[in-house]
Amino acid sequence: MENKGSIFRKNALAIAVLGALLLGGCADDGSNGLSGTDGVDGVNGVDGVNGADGQDGADGEDLTAAPALTRIATISLGAEVTGIFKTDNGELFFNVQHPSDTLPDGWNDAAVGAWTGLDIDNLDPHLEPVAVPASDSPEAQVVQVATGSYQVLGRSGDTFGGALPFGFGAIVKGDQSMSLKQSQNPDFNAFIPTSADGSEGLLYVAWEDRPGAVNRLHLQRQEDGSWNVTGASDVDFSAVQGTLINCFGSVSPWGTPLTAEENYEAENTAHWNDPNYSSGYPNNADIDLLTDYLGGDYPNPYRYGHIVEITEPKSDAPVPVKLFTLGRMAHENPIVMPDRKTVYLTDDGGSKGFFKFVADTAGDLGAGTLYAAKVVQDATRDPAKAGFDISWIELGHASNDELESWISEYDGIDRSDYVEGETSYISDAEIEAYAAGTAADSRVGFLESLRAAEAMGATVEFNKMEGININQHGAADGSIPYMYVAMASVDYAMSDDEGDIQVDANKCGVVYRFGLQPDYDVIRMEPVVVGGTYDAGAENRCPVDAISSPDNIEVLDDGRVLIGEDSGNHVNNAMWVYNPKGE
Repeated sequence: MENKGSIFRKNALAIAVLGALLLGGCADDGSNGLSGTDGVDGVNGVDGVNGADGQDGADGEDLTAAPALTRIATISLGAEVTGIFKTDNGELFFNVQHPSDTLPDGWNDAAVGAWTGLDIDNLDPHLEPVAVPASDSPEAQVVQVATGSYQVLGRSGDTFGGALPFGFGAIVKGDQSMSLKQSQNPDFNAFIPTSADGSEGLLYVAWEDRPGAVNRLHLQRQEDGSWNVTGASDVDFSAVQGTLINCFGSVSPWGTPLTAEENYEAENTAHWNDPNYSSGYPNNADIDLLTDYLGGDYPNPYRYGHIVEITEPKSDAPVPVKLFTLGRMAHENPIVMPDRKTVYLTDDGGSKGFFKFVADTAGDLGAGTLYAAKVVQDATRDPAKAGFDISWIELGHASNDELESWISEYDGIDRSDYVEGETSYISDAEIEAYAAGTAADSRVGFLESLRAAEAMGATVEFNKMEGININQHGAADGSIPYMYVAMASVDYAMSDDEGDIQVDANKCGVVYRFGLQPDYDVIRMEPVVVGGTYDAGAENRCPVDAISSPDNIEVLDDGRVLIGEDSGNHVNNAMWVYNPKGE
């Protein structure tokens, strides 16, 4: 049986030993107890650091050198890089989401882990890149890192000695009586330190499923830099009627995890109770499971598609709060600026918007004003050159208490209320009245955020807008006055001949940079990392020496940027470090 604390070490064993481990060392029930850190060394394979030439730059290069992009990790076949989270001590957590079912038993379970043996904020700028593994090689089946080790803290289904009776990543019914499903989709990680030096803490792990879930692992750092798992628990979301598709997130400046509900059907609310609408995400089967979670009550759609703040995160019973004020959409993740008032919000999917919230009171996101971006493109279709000027359209002002009262008006509606050609929820006529300024209240801007943004003239053409992030310290002191966002694929509404955005398609994706104004406003976005030429007939449809479907973003203390891939266009997804200084 594989010990769930397995550490993947670079160059520790030869390929023959690696193969033996893969074929004979896999787990069965994942109930190996609480420590989870003492596993087997050496499944990282052989040296393979050639990569693309000339990425590191010469010693002593100045800031005018061309930016560099270096592959620093590859992960298991079929898996996405998710949950990238950096601590103040330079420790890094990331996940192996839904690895291929073709991998040996145990290895095909999702993993939540830590990259040990390095300080990511002091990563060698001349580090040799990790080689792209051959798709039929043992290296393709595991995590490879350029230095240090990848430690698996837990795999999907682990019970941690009974601490999680239904298993790590189980979607548990609201009354805790049974598991509704087992997820393979760990996404957001958030480490909340509980000791002054950060050697102990709580790792919150969000599961991107329908319904969603969040687990919490109690971690203790060892002298060798590895972690012991000393406890595990579920976060109870029954008081907020559960969650849906818990995607990426962030930690607020005041230390609370912010997990994002990625409700792709937020603008299709009319179909929520349509018994014949089975193609959505979530679809009717997912809504049925959510109904089961609620003990048989049909869910109110306006309660799903929000940022959820986990308050009192160090207590035995953390308290989730749905922040209706931050709008309802397919939230990818929020990022709160150092002023503790301004929040930027990405909306995943096709033909989507980009949003900003400004709180009335610093440190309290329970009341404020929501905005949507309007962009003007530069005079070029080249996605590697086209930047956008940004202005902001006000969608409305509201408080959480006001929105809760409006949302409750839609409680109790179910499929028996559906009438073909009509809606049980906010109608097109109400959207039009809101845009015209004749609505009685501001509910439309917050509960139908994308539809309101479109009706009010905002840009709703962004495609697959994913992770967004800053370096909190660098943004606060002005040393890193930038925000970055990943666009997984520049395509569809972004690459047609209509609307505000008309660039040539780049199916491999683009990372954009925004300059932060003194008040943390953003008025401009520009491409800085651009995917290569897409080839539908190639094994790797996007070139392996460039990004493909960038997703998670983390900004290091020196301004370098970690980029994680969520791609079907690379056989093995990768993590990259982008260095704007050219090293």
